[in-house]
Amino acid sequence: MARIEYATHDSIVSGKLQDLERTVVFFSIGSADDLSRKALATAVMSWQALKVQPSTAITVHFGGYDEDPRELWQIPEAREFIRKFAVKTNAHKHPALEPTSRALLLACGADPTKRVRVSMITENEALEESTRFFKSRIEKE
Repeated sequence: MARIEYATHDSIVSGKLQDLERTVVFFSIGSADDLSRKALATAVMSWQALKVQPSTAITVHFGGYDEDPRELWQIPEAREFIRKFAVKTNAHKHPALEPTSRALLLACGADPTKRVRVSMITENEALEESTRFFKSRIEKE
């Protein structure tokens, strides 16, 4: 049976020992209810504390906009928070970051030298792409 464990940003940056070496990491960049500088700094420090194995895959999440019909990169305050996170962490360049997450960071302006054009794909296409990526990471174990 699979075990699900978690660590919060606050517990990670507090210095408590964390076992962050997981096969799949779901990393929450932030949420709509807290777009403060402190929340951004905490997310950045948490990202920097990640220790991943060659088999680890990371997917990112940004919460609080499920009821908004726009995509995250179309919501100015979400886009700006995510852009700042990516610029400070270079998360969009991390080899363990799954393709859909990388696309989100780039669509939010993570790399100002890259001109990004978003082409929407179906949920099934995104799932297939992510599954291929996760399998390729697991094969590195």
